Amino acid sequence: MKQICLAFIVILLVVSSCKQGEKGNGNYTINGKIDGAEKGEMIVCRQLSEEAKPDTAYLSADGSFTFKGSITEPLSATIYFPKSANVEGQQQQVINFFVEKGDIEINAKRTDLQNAIIKGGDCNKNLQEVMNIIKPYGPKMIALSDSIKILYQAKDMESVQRLQHSAIAMEAEENKAITKHIKDNPKSYSSAYFAYQLNSYETNLDAAEAAFLSLDASIQSSYYAVKLKKIIDGLKSTAVGTKAPDFTAPTVEGKTISLSSFKGKYVLLDFWASWCGPCREENPNVVKAYAQFKNRNFAILSFSLDDNKDAWQKAILSDNLSWTQVSDLKGWQSPIAGQYGIQAIPSNVLIDPDGKVIGKDLRGSDLLNTLSSLFK
Repeated sequence: MKQICLAFIVILLVVSSCKQGEKGNGNYTINGKIDGAEKGEMIVCRQLSEEAKPDTAYLSADGSFTFKGSITEPLSATIYFPKSANVEGQQQQVINFFVEKGDIEINAKRTDLQNAIIKGGDCNKNLQEVMNIIKPYGPKMIALSDSIKILYQAKDMESVQRLQHSAIAMEAEENKAITKHIKDNPKSYSSAYFAYQLNSYETNLDAAEAAFLSLDASIQSSYYAVKLKKIIDGLKSTAVGTKAPDFTAPTVEGKTISLSSFKGKYVLLDFWASWCGPCREENPNVVKAYAQFKNRNFAILSFSLDDNKDAWQKAILSDNLSWTQVSDLKGWQSPIAGQYGIQAIPSNVLIDPDGKVIGKDLRGSDLLNTLSSLFK
């Protein structure tokens, strides 16, 4: 995780130490109660799996609800009020827990879902212990993010970069604690889940592969471990020293352009989006790099993960991005982003004149220093 907003996702994750051998095949029943909720309010239970369909329930007069189903192994899940997802300016609250066989009891307050009390199942018994490890980082990250936004609006980029470095250091500290948990529990389904979540917002091949290999062989075929392996395979395809996969995509003007058309130049392939705060905060550094090196056999090709053309165009103009911009407007479903193993943005790949990858995820001063060394 290289940008502050990604840490918020980590803070919301859950983890456990349910043991291999207690796979959890069978039926589950989730009985819960949410104080302060209205009778008839709809809630959703969503397992974090592509195969699982969201389940819905309606609260009774005292706020109680029930979900029932069957699973083949423990899966992370969330319970939330769908109407709260559309409240502008407010972060949606969710109840994080594990669905596993047997009975699970959940008690929460309508205004404080994230601090729900969860009982039942080996995974959920260890939930609070691990959340206590990562919970202190939340307020610190929020404070840093608020300060960065203020400084960015004031165009104090030197201070922005300083706070970004502080955020990165804090994330590294948090990641270290999570990584230790994974290594201490190699046979747990939760370790597979957390290894996947941690590395789905990273683009470091060595870190992702180390996380996978730290899992016991018996758990490497579990659902989240298999997803982690797919990330690793994607990262290997664009590792330093490999040939960057070619692609063709439309420009803002509707013309098509290919990466291979830049052959003979050093190219920074930059993945971003108009809705990505850290991307917009990083853009001034990219603008500076382009202005400094555009006459030195250097080009930038930006690929946006937008799905709204108007928002994409407005961001290009607002941030003064004067180089080539392309997008298939498919957001996270973009096959080109998938081809490059993009799991988080901003992300970039530095490509040499022969089309080989020579650098990845260069930010701020790292980008400028790398290019300065390249063109000295």
